[in-house]
This record gives sequence, structure tokens and C-alpha cells, in this order.
Amino acid sequence: MQIVINGSFWSQPTVGIGQYVHNLLPWMYRLAPQHRYVILLPAGTTIPALPDGIEVLPVKIGGPRQVAKVIFEQVAVPVIAARLARNGEPTVLFVPYFAPPLRSKLPVVTTIGDLIPLLLPAYRGSWAVRIYMALVRRAALHSTHVLTFSSFSRTTILNYLGLSPDRVTVTYLAAGEQFRPPVDKVAVQQLVAARYKVQPPFIYYVGGLDERKNVYTLLRAFALVRNRYRHVTLVIAGRALGRDRRLFPDIDQMIADLDLGLAVRRIDVPVEDGPLLYQACTIFTYPSRYEGFGLPPLEAMACAAPVIVSDATSLPEVVGAAAIKIAPDDVAGWATAIARLLDDETLRAELGQRGMVQAASFSYQRTAATTLTILEQVAQALVIERKQHREEIG
Repeated sequence: MQIVINGSFWSQPTVGIGQYVHNLLPWMYRLAPQHRYVILLPAGTTIPALPDGIEVLPVKIGGPRQVAKVIFEQVAVPVIAARLARNGEPTVLFVPYFAPPLRSKLPVVTTIGDLIPLLLPAYRGSWAVRIYMALVRRAALHSTHVLTFSSFSRTTILNYLGLSPDRVTVTYLAAGEQFRPPVDKVAVQQLVAARYKVQPPFIYYVGGLDERKNVYTLLRAFALVRNRYRHVTLVIAGRALGRDRRLFPDIDQMIADLDLGLAVRRIDVPVEDGPLLYQACTIFTYPSRYEGFGLPPLEAMACAAPVIVSDATSLPEVVGAAAIKIAPDDVAGWATAIARLLDDETLRAELGQRGMVQAASFSYQRTAATTLTILEQVAQALVIERKQHREEIG
């Protein structure tokens, strides 16, 4: 079998879909090296190191960036994949993000992590974005099979896109192998203190700063407990990726309005330091209102951090019984949970242990195995279809 992959996100290993493909593809090759893997990349893309067994085929597309993106996804990828299939091998096109081609001569397996741009009005963007999302929504209906990251997202896809249940499969994400408990937590805290000027104890959040991430609830909850815990800092890692204040609230203004001042520390964390902050923090918090999966809480649990999350969308499914779950807009509930963990070292240790067990129940090996099973089933159906066609005309 040949697996032709839309590799648009291979050059972005720090974003969610980039992390997904960087962890998934090496495991796919390890589990099934007999298949041929070809990743299509826009020409000129910076290419991080590729795993063994993955071939790269650069694709040159001219024109403005957004136009080139659509041409790559909707024209170049399906056409080149079809050409590669001329060698007679069963070939499946794998699109690991929400951008399947509207037309393809080959069966298409598409990963849809969530439907946020379709479901949340604030994320629908400009008219151009809306047209694009209408296109890929229609294209998703023609996908042979859809993969998604949680049962919550699967149910949403079934209800919103109207796909039949046998065409949508859950393939969970997992924390990368670099996320593990600290060997010496005090030493890690000292390193974080030196590098980021953050002393323990501290509460940690990492992620987007857009509206659905609900950082304002965290800030308001911290403001309620601040006077009692003057020695505790709230550390926020992340940055706004746009200027639209409806989508990206002014976090600094919120901090000033709540009179939190130096009690909140905003930092940028390079990808290689990601595990350090999880390992060093006293509590990890994730108040998001909407997730298709929710990787940061799982990464934090893999590092033995006690976790508080919203009891919304996919997050309860990800953390199980290994985290405290609070309604996303229950500011008093968040303040109570934070105070409870700050006061109870035993509970923090218990949640840390339970979190490690929960995080270990997810693995990219299993994700890759399920993905391969679907791809192989689709390829086998193609073989049967071709055989029946030959018999009909023969």
C-alpha cells in the first residue's frame, strides 16, 4: 500500500496538528514498514528532520500565500497522489487536518480535530475564511473515512456533518515522550527560577490566549485568592495570534483591571522547555470552554503536575478521574479548587500520581495502529472494488 500524505503542517512541529503528524508518522513506519509513505510538501518549506522510511516530494505552487494554500490542498495534492497511484499499488490519500480535497480519484482519509471554525461564530473570520470553510466542510462529506481526537468530537462531527457512524473513528492524541515526571523537582524549579525568574510555588497555564481559552476566568479566580496566597505567582505562557479584541482579549488590561500587577508573570516558552514548566509548577490550570481534545492537561499530567480543567467538551474525557473539573464560568469554583490544592500537599501528590497513570493510557503507538488499520481497510476496499470492476468488464 502507498500512503500519500498532505504534509502542510510538517514544517510546524510546535502547533497542535504539527505535533500530531510528527508523533504519528514515525510510529506508523515502525509498525508497518512494508508500506510506502510519501509526504507532499509545498516547495521551499523548511523541512525538519524526517523519520526513516518517509519520502518527501516538494510541490511548487505560485501566487499569493492563501491562494497557493487552496491550490496545494484542492488541486496539487489529489492530482499528484493520483499520479503516484499509476504504479498499480493500492494508494490512499491521508490528509491529517481539516482540508480534504473536494475531488479525488483516490480514497481519502481525513483527520478532523474539531469543528471550531464552523461551530463558534467568533472563529469564522473573514468572508474568505468562511468560503474556505464551506469548501472543506463539503469536501469532508466526500472523505472515505474521518479520524478525530475524542469521542466528544466524533459525536459533534456525526451530528453536524451528518456522516454515518461507520465512517468516523476516534484516534486519541498523546503526550510526547519528552513529557515525564522530574527526577529532581527542586532542581527543575531552580532551573526555571533562573531561566524565567519564576519562584515556586506557582500556578501555570500554557496555551492560546483567544476567547475560548477563557483565561479571564482563571485571572478572576486568582484575584479572589490572591490576598491569602501572596507568595504564589500565576504564570501564563502563550501569546495572542491576532489583534481582533473580540477573539483575542487584552490579557494585560485584564491583569491591570484586577490589580494583579506582579502577581502574574507572562512568559514565552520555547518548545524544548515545555516539560520544565509542567514539572516545576505547583498546579496546572486549563479553563478552556471548548476543545477537540486538549493536549496541555495531558502533558501536564504526564509530568506529574496536579491539574484543574474545565468540565466542558472533550476535557473530562481526556483527564478522567485524575484532575479536578470545574464549570468553565464558575469563578468561585475555580478559586476554591486552587485554594484547596495550594493548601493540600497530599492531594497534589495524589493527583500527580493519578495523572501519570491517566496520561500513560494514551499513546501514539496505539494512535498509529488505529490509523493504519483504517488506512489498510480503505486500501483493501479499493482492491476489492477494482477486482469487481475487472470481473464486470471482463
